[in-house]
Amino acid sequence: MQYLRGAGWIKARILPRSVRTVKSLLQKGWIEKQHQGPKNEVFFRLTERGLEAKKSPVPVQEQSRPAEGEEMSALRPRWTPEEDVLIRSMGAAGESAAAIADLLKRIAPGVRKRARFLKINLVRSQPGPKSKWK
Repeated sequence: MQYLRGAGWIKARILPRSVRTVKSLLQKGWIEKQHQGPKNEVFFRLTERGLEAKKSPVPVQEQSRPAEGEEMSALRPRWTPEEDVLIRSMGAAGESAAAIADLLKRIAPGVRKRARFLKINLVRSQPGPKSKWK
């Protein structure tokens, strides 16, 4: 709908090629379609109803939290204070991000990012095959 924010008619070829989206917007009455010109080209424009929909707030669904004692299956698990302590101590001992990542069952770039956040300098990992954890 951001392509249709102008007041006038917009050529259909300017819009992204998403037939399903255009069809849905037409069904909802948010846009209207018209054929114009000598080549009978398709044009669209935003309707008043579409303008209202565009300005209305988008409802945000609250994410459900796991019950007490249930494990959370997140893509990025939160860092725990214990992991921070381990990164600090292993970093001070001269361990690499790859070694720390193996121990924590995390990925080395994530450990490096966390170490930068904690203002910890880690030694560089030696080149070689990437470690895999289970």
